[in-house]
This record gives sequence, C-alpha cells and structure tokens, in this order.
Amino acid sequence: MRRPYPALPQPGEIWELSRQVLSPIKFSPNEENNLYSSEAQNFLQGNAPPRYVMIVTEPETEPELDNETETEWNIVSVMVLSVEISFISDVDLLIPAHISGLTQDLLAETWNVQLMLACNLLQPVGKRVSHEIYDILLTIGDCDRGLVNQPPEISQIELLGLKSANKKALETPEIALFHRQEQAWNDVLTIPLAAYHTYLKSLKFTNQILNEQLQIEQELPELESIPNRVLQLVSASLSKTQTVLSDWWRNIFDLEWQVVSTVPNFAIATRSNTDLQNTPANPDEIAAIINQLSVENDESLRQRAAKRLGEIAVGNSDAIQALVCLLRSTSDDETLWTAVESLRKIDPENPAAGVKRVKVIDLGMQIAGKTVALAVALLQKLDGDISVLLQVYPTGNDDYLPPDLKLILLDDSGEILHEVIARRADIYIQLKFSCQPGEKFSVQVALGEANITEDFVI
Repeated sequence: MRRPYPALPQPGEIWELSRQVLSPIKFSPNEENNLYSSEAQNFLQGNAPPRYVMIVTEPETEPELDNETETEWNIVSVMVLSVEISFISDVDLLIPAHISGLTQDLLAETWNVQLMLACNLLQPVGKRVSHEIYDILLTIGDCDRGLVNQPPEISQIELLGLKSANKKALETPEIALFHRQEQAWNDVLTIPLAAYHTYLKSLKFTNQILNEQLQIEQELPELESIPNRVLQLVSASLSKTQTVLSDWWRNIFDLEWQVVSTVPNFAIATRSNTDLQNTPANPDEIAAIINQLSVENDESLRQRAAKRLGEIAVGNSDAIQALVCLLRSTSDDETLWTAVESLRKIDPENPAAGVKRVKVIDLGMQIAGKTVALAVALLQKLDGDISVLLQVYPTGNDDYLPPDLKLILLDDSGEILHEVIARRADIYIQLKFSCQPGEKFSVQVALGEANITEDFVI
C-alpha cells in the first residue's frame, strides 16, 4: 500500500523524509543489510537525526504503462538537506532557520540532487524558499557539475541570507569525507527508486509474455507446423530487455546492477594493487608526478604518472584535482581509464570518475563451479561520445577466472565486434570501446556451452 502525501509537493518546499520507506518490492532483513549502506540503515532504524529535502521538480508518473495498471508510483526530484551544519563549503550552503521556518539551520547540499519516490516524503515542514534562493541553489549545483561556467558571487549569496564558505569541498578532507557519507546515505532515496524500476521491468516482461501467448493462441493454426524449439527461440528473442545505461547518470538503475561496495563477497582485484604495494610518497614526489600529466605529446608517460598517483596519493587534494583535470582534457581511452582507476583509489566517490555498476550474473549462477560478476563503467568523452569499460571478475573466495572464459562484445545485429579470453591465473578480463548516445550493443559471458547475454543501449 502506497503512502499518500498530504499535498502535491511544489518546487522550493522543504519536506521531511519518512523512515518507513515504501517500494513495490519488499526486501527481507538480510536483503536490506546487503542493499542499504550503514548510514542509510542508521537513519531508517531511527538512530540518526531527521532528514529533509527541498523539492526541485513536481512529482511525475511513469508514462510507459497503461492507465489500467495500478502502478503509478510518482517520482520527484529533490535536493538533499542536512542538519550537519559544520560542513559549510562552496557547494554546501547554510540555510538559516529564519528562512526555512524550521527550529534549526539546514545545510543545502547543492551537489546532491536525486530522484526519489514521492510516497517516501513524510510531510512538508517550515516555509517554502523564495524563487531567488531556489534558483541560486540550483545554479551552484549546476556549476559544480560543469553545466554552468560561472558560480554566483558570494555577495549575491549572502544578500539572500544564505551562508557560504571559501572551502573547496573536494580539497577539504573532512568535507570530502562528509560527501562520501552523504552519497552512501542516498541509498534511502535511490534503493526504493531502483526497486520501482526493477518492478517496472518485470511488469513489462510479464505483459510482453502474456501478449505473446495471446498472439500465439490466435495464430496457432498457422504455427502448428513449426517445431516447438523454433517457437521457444522466437519467444526468447522477443522477451529480451535492454538496460538503458544513460539512466545510470541520473541514478536510475535496476536493483540487479549495484555499486561495487554493496555487492556481497565481491572485491575487485587488479594487477596494479596485487603486484605493487601502496607506499606513501612525499609531497615533492607527488608534485613531480603531477607535472608529468601535462606532457600532452606522450600518452604513455601520462598513463604511468596517473597510475602511480593511484598507488601513492590517497586523499591528496592536488593529486585528485590533477586527475580530474586530466579526465577533462584527454581523449585517449587508455589514459582516461587509467586516470579513472587511480581516481577511484584515492577518492572513491569522486563524480568525475564516471559511473560503474556490477551485476553478479544471474544472481550467482555457477559457471564451471565459479561465480563471476560483470562490471560496466561509463565515462563522458570530450567529443560527446561515451567511453565504456567492460570487466569480468571472480567473486567469493575465487582469486582467478576460469580459464577460457570469454567476454564478447556484439553489435545490435548479434555480430561479434571484440572478444577476450581468460588465460590461466587471470584475475580479470576487460574490453574498452566508445559509442554514441542511442547506440545499442550486447555483452556475452561464455564458457563452453554456457553463456549469459546482457543487452544495453546508451
């Protein structure tokens, strides 16, 4: 049963969030432990202060289902607010209590705008912020995401009664840690939404099967001469569903695709962190390596420098900023993904590292006694194309992939574009390629006669 909200949420309103989250899929306690971060669980269990959001857009209903289907879970866009007001920065602005109408000040996380199910809004509180404050908060967030070139002046912010700080969030360790904790807390919003999209996907699949069955029954006299195996193949091909990767940028995903940290018994191993020790370096060494990233005519040197920073510069703000600048200035795929790997090591939640999600294949399907997982990472390139990285890893207690395991990239007609085969003692295999928005492709993981195929569209 969905929880009706008392009134239609309007942009600029502040709402309290419910601790009793609703979604069309019910989870067992064990599933909740695996899905929700500890920060999210603390809030849901009442062990953390109340949470609030500012409405960004009015609730909308998914347009993809027919009107007779009772599955209208409205989706609303919100900006996350926090009562942890000690982390004021260039993108975390203080909203004083006299503006919000609450009994306490709030911190507006302008960088943290999320989609959520509107039924998990509990009640409106305080006062609706002015149109000017609403606009300036969104402008600061857009600037942080690179959508706007120039942020508002501090004087303009203060004129509206808000408080900012000169601290750069990404360069201040305690604020960067706060951002990582808040991104983990976002599970409160994103997991129910992911459950909804998983539910939609299963509902569409069920409806498609019913329609196919009805069509087959209507055409049965004409189909009686066709072998059952052919009919099964036709039905299977019709029922294939695609994962829309562009949705991942908006934090819309099916539950089967999880962030790496939430996949049980899944630890990514790479050759770099198994063959080398992460030894600390002095600031002079880090500075010298950062300088090597500017050598534009030597990509191999830049790749080595980017890789080295990932081994020695954990939490170093200069190294983080240098890798972010490299990602925004190079079009070389190898350099891009080397920089991404290093950035994820030294600043795991940095949004410049793109999007990466992992699926344990067929909920832990055993391939020759080995469980494997498929990881898909996306990165926006300078020319507008999307760079894609596919990786297959062992999971559980396995250190290596099964020999002869194949990772195959296919075009939308089923033709093989690339193929990589695991050798003995391979800890992962991968493929890199670029494609354009709207392009379709498939990925197949195969060993002998066993194979699993996933279909994607950018």
